[in-house]
Amino acid sequence: MFQRALHGRRVHSRCGDGGAAAVEFAIVVPVLLIILLALIDFGRLFFGQVSLAAASREGARAASVGRAEGDVDSIIQSSAPGVARVSSLGTTTALARQGGTCSGAVGDQTASVTVSVPFDWVTPVELLQFYDPDSTLGEITLSSESEMLCVG
Repeated sequence: MFQRALHGRRVHSRCGDGGAAAVEFAIVVPVLLIILLALIDFGRLFFGQVSLAAASREGARAASVGRAEGDVDSIIQSSAPGVARVSSLGTTTALARQGGTCSGAVGDQTASVTVSVPFDWVTPVELLQFYDPDSTLGEITLSSESEMLCVG
């Protein structure tokens, strides 16, 4: 328990501190893991939203110049490759689209395209329902809408 120092004084040994360090580690690690998972989720969330905005803008541009429905769909899918897989953790592989193309008239008519994809959390957000049972945080759908004038 006591050890002799160089000058003959007794010094307490620190042999019994291993248990306290293990308890502190067990308390801190889950909190740090939740923070890490939340950072990953918010990065995926922002990536998905920015990609959806670009895809809806490209889809609206294609629809405004009179492209066919199939062409608009393929342009949207190619504008945001992989965003559906990243946002939904692999359960969805294609973006959902709403809206149509221009019907030949130009001027005041607009082509509106809405692109959406479900978002699945990695972070266990179900734990938040302990505090708020009516929370719908776990059910998020990312979406973006773009509208452009028909030009021909």
